Amino acid sequence: MKGDYTLKEFSVVIPCFNEETHLPVLLRKLYYVGFVNVLVVDAGSTDNTVEVAKLCKTKIIYSSTKNRAFQLNLGAKLSNTALLLFLHADVKLPLNFTKRLLATANNSRFDFANFRLQFNSNHWFLKLNEKFSHLKVGTFQFGDQGLMIRKPVFNSVNGFDENLVFMEGNDIIRRLEKDYHFIKVKSSLVVSARKYEEIGVYRLQCSYFIIYVLARLGVKQKTIRYLFKKIL
Repeated sequence: MKGDYTLKEFSVVIPCFNEETHLPVLLRKLYYVGFVNVLVVDAGSTDNTVEVAKLCKTKIIYSSTKNRAFQLNLGAKLSNTALLLFLHADVKLPLNFTKRLLATANNSRFDFANFRLQFNSNHWFLKLNEKFSHLKVGTFQFGDQGLMIRKPVFNSVNGFDENLVFMEGNDIIRRLEKDYHFIKVKSSLVVSARKYEEIGVYRLQCSYFIIYVLARLGVKQKTIRYLFKKIL
């Protein structure tokens, strides 16, 4: 049922593994702008991720499996709100985030939505990637763009595919698009470029492209994971 939603109708689900550096920044911002239902789903972090969440008085869910799709589904299952907002721990919220988020949630056509991206890097290739995130083409939709969705819609497609090691965000968008209305929020999540900086922009992007193609061709996830580790 759609209505005049406020931030109280959202459960924010954040899957974590060793995110002690980025998590407190996101949690403080979420509470500052008015979110009240925040769930950290931790997959056995060996750093201070859980302690950080406790200091912020955030609900902690302990996942028995280090698998992002499993963690996201677990958080959704244990939420009790009409709307779900899935975010990665290393994103930062822009100034207009809540205004645009609520405008989208209260759009009469809203079923699910995600956001544009803005990398915390001035590298020309990442700036180009940002432009592609403005499109609604399925090829350019991934988990770091977040996902906001009505819970009945999420349940109707059985959530994220827990058999996927990679591409769980892209997969659920593709399945949702078949039957539900997709809105691209006119607001950008600020995303960490840490992996690109560690591995190399072109090398990592090439790896992502290979993963995407192999996944679309139906190659087994175990094979993709093996190849991904070999490439990197």
